[in-house]
Amino acid sequence: MRAVRSKHTGLEQAMEHVLRSASLRFRCQPDLPGHPDFALRDSKVLVFCDSAFWHGKRSAETSGRAFRRNRSLWMQKLQATVCRDARVSRQLRRQGWSVWRFSDTDILKRPARVASMLRYALSRYHE
Repeated sequence: MRAVRSKHTGLEQAMEHVLRSASLRFRCQPDLPGHPDFALRDSKVLVFCDSAFWHGKRSAETSGRAFRRNRSLWMQKLQATVCRDARVSRQLRRQGWSVWRFSDTDILKRPARVASMLRYALSRYHE
């Protein structure tokens, strides 16, 4: 598990490219609960870049079909991650943050849509 990086991953670099191409100003790795990947400047908008595998976004993992060995262990791990994500998002929303979570599929395959959603988040923040 040491090989799994938590900062400056390829996914974060792809999101950074999306943010830069959309001319959105941001801070990397703000010191907040849950360790968001980005905070959009001059707003209370946070962005998390979630792997579809680890964050339970694909049905093969959430149903257990993807695991041949240690199925119950993997199911518990993924379920714990999903619960932690929900708990962290609630905590940050109570602190006044707007929390946006994007899976690797969205970031890599639909960057224009991600940028559009973040522009919408900023427009809602400034209303």
